[in-house]
Amino acid sequence: MNFKATFWNAASDALSNPSKGGPKTSKVCKEKWKRLRKTFEVIECIKNTSGLTYLRELGANVGLESEAVWNDFIKIHKDANSFRNRGWPHYDKMKQLMPSKGKG
Repeated sequence: MNFKATFWNAASDALSNPSKGGPKTSKVCKEKWKRLRKTFEVIECIKNTSGLTYLRELGANVGLESEAVWNDFIKIHKDANSFRNRGWPHYDKMKQLMPSKGKG
């Protein structure tokens, strides 16, 4: 899911007159995509960690029973801290965009 410069130029052209903020450059579009991918990957790590769950509204929904697992997880994945008890509204849309990493 790494796109060439022509893609980012086309994306910035499509967003040249946004309803919020100033015009978007190809660099800004590319950086935003990198941040979205990173956030998605963090949530995928939460979902794939034994002892943790992920809910769209509640994030990892850390309670007393999962506190120790979460503390160990957050030592490795510091970017996940904001999803302790808060979800990410863009997860379902990103899931549709991201390629499957099937094993087997």
